[in-house]
Amino acid sequence: MSLLREAVICFMAGGAAFAQDCAKLLPPLERAASQQPENIDALLNVGVNRFRCGMAASALEPLRKAVELAPNNSTGYFHLGVSLLALDRDEEAKNAFRRMAALSPGDANQLYLLQKGYSRLSAALLERMADMAPESARLNQIRAELLEMDNHRDQAIEEYKRAVDKEPNLAALHYALGSAYWGGFRPADAIPEFQSAIRLDHAHYMAHYKLGLALLELDRTGEAIDEFERSLNLQPGLANAHFGLAKAHLRTGQAELALTAVDKCLTVDPTNESAQYLRAQILRKLGRQQEAEEQLARLKTLRENNRSKQRSRD
Repeated sequence: MSLLREAVICFMAGGAAFAQDCAKLLPPLERAASQQPENIDALLNVGVNRFRCGMAASALEPLRKAVELAPNNSTGYFHLGVSLLALDRDEEAKNAFRRMAALSPGDANQLYLLQKGYSRLSAALLERMADMAPESARLNQIRAELLEMDNHRDQAIEEYKRAVDKEPNLAALHYALGSAYWGGFRPADAIPEFQSAIRLDHAHYMAHYKLGLALLELDRTGEAIDEFERSLNLQPGLANAHFGLAKAHLRTGQAELALTAVDKCLTVDPTNESAQYLRAQILRKLGRQQEAEEQLARLKTLRENNRSKQRSRD
């Protein structure tokens, strides 16, 4: 588990008392932002307070607008990132944090001190959470994520199950438990957890996507296609869902549909080696041998470039 995720979980566990206070503050902040739609401070205030009131999804719009208007505002990227984490949109959150990191000083000593400071902040927030809510389901989640990092998956699953037992109506916990089952090669156990996450949060496109993966693993291909499509209806830019859809269509013999899906994946993520290889397979299935060979040549070049970049980093 990342230090930032620890911090977010602890920060969100600030509790109902704070939520009551921020709920009183929110209406005048909303009015101020509506009167000054390009005022960066007003947008940040609305976004941050929506997040603190447990409204992470509705926090995204003002926070995104704030960073569009002020792309050098690290505070905006931080709160955008934590709001995305609250919605289990980890890849989008990583992008927000990368943009925030890119605004940091280009000095190794300063960067070291900044990351050390965030580490200490994370530890302090965790201590505060343990003091304020020692029986919190989020503490079980933190323990589970730490166990996963140490490759103790079975123990991690038990901690996730304890968290779900404590807060059965929290979609994020069902999603986390389902992801742990999926990571442990237990797709049949993962399916009901992803379904529970979707029941509790219909907009949880990552749960739809991972449910599709689990169904595909069990050869329930038609159902998997439905879930990948639902995920993409909610988030058209999810490259992995396009890739999953391409694999599912290919498995059912619908190579043309598979090609369309993998092309959409590569439009979003052109350096995806697995998608490039799958595209070559699909082209062969369609009898387009020359194009398949050209695709494999592009893949070879991509791999060589990636290895070269890795060597230069090492």
